[in-house]
Amino acid sequence: MSGVSPEDFEAAGIYDPASAHGVERLELLEYLGSRGVTLQSMVEAAASGGLVALAAELPLQVGGDPVSIEEVATASATTVDRVRRVRLASGLPADLGEPGHPGLPPTVVDDIVSFEAGAALFGEAPTLSFTRVMGAAVARVSEAAVSLFLTEHAPTLGADASERARAQAAEDGIATFIAVTPGLMTNLLREHMTLAIRRSVAQRSLEVDERAVTVGLGFVDLVGSTAWAAGLTLKDHALALAGFEAAAWDIASAHGGRIVKLIGDEAMFMAPSGADAARIALELCRSVSTDAALPDARGAAGYGTVGARDGDYFGPLVNLVARAVKLADPGWVVVTEAVRRDLDDSPAEGEPIEVIEIRGPELRGVSEPVRLFALR
Repeated sequence: MSGVSPEDFEAAGIYDPASAHGVERLELLEYLGSRGVTLQSMVEAAASGGLVALAAELPLQVGGDPVSIEEVATASATTVDRVRRVRLASGLPADLGEPGHPGLPPTVVDDIVSFEAGAALFGEAPTLSFTRVMGAAVARVSEAAVSLFLTEHAPTLGADASERARAQAAEDGIATFIAVTPGLMTNLLREHMTLAIRRSVAQRSLEVDERAVTVGLGFVDLVGSTAWAAGLTLKDHALALAGFEAAAWDIASAHGGRIVKLIGDEAMFMAPSGADAARIALELCRSVSTDAALPDARGAAGYGTVGARDGDYFGPLVNLVARAVKLADPGWVVVTEAVRRDLDDSPAEGEPIEVIEIRGPELRGVSEPVRLFALR
């Protein structure tokens, strides 16, 4: 950005030459200007305390002039309403491109064309649903990447690092992420798609229902987590939960399963069999018990037919297992009769498993009697 002087920065209210940090601030502003950031963008960022973060956005910009939402609709042979719906399903603002807004990246046209191709093959509603899953996944990756920089990389600069140094580090960090992520994500997608196809073949019974799958599934949660968390700093709480999540992820993967979702102090997972689901829960409870930063854990596991949608599962069995967790004592795992039978049919090497039948279990929302067993 040429032709902008220190006086312009001062007049815009983002630079005070008399300030103790005036020289440092001017270095940052001139650096941003040299990278093509407009004065207006600096003013808007300064208002929210995000001047340094502006540099991190530079590697994310795409070439070409912004386009309006009407131009996107015309170029992709669809409607403005359709573009808005796809943007919202992706977890992105839908009002960009309207009067008073900066416009949409020109790459949005390709995104909408891809959506239309998917909708033509699978239908609008299923494709929108899949778009929401992708948007949620990418949003989480993005949040994790930014958090990684803020919690791990930025502190290495030191508290006395200048604003310009922090801005350059932010730009370099995001540039590195952008450089390595496409190849890594493509490779991960290939392998996970292969696993998903194989799991689908093993799980699905299309003659019954195209959404019906037969799987082992389970939940593990931390006992007394509310009181436990109240005694920790936010940083210590986050680090402890990271240990729980890492153990859950690794143990599920080792048994051919996967984590379906993590909700704070609870992990939901799926597995190829009931025995695998029980072993994942048992191993995770044991792993948690050896981590001094965590309270004890308890779990539950079941096996049977459930509904599958967007990588998640639903149905009576899911509800039963989710409620059965609350019956488990710390370190124990409650399982259904199908899981108990599966364990009997597939004994594993290692420590023996203690089994106790739970007499007359009462589960909220479950009216029919069920046989449940506690394992340790």
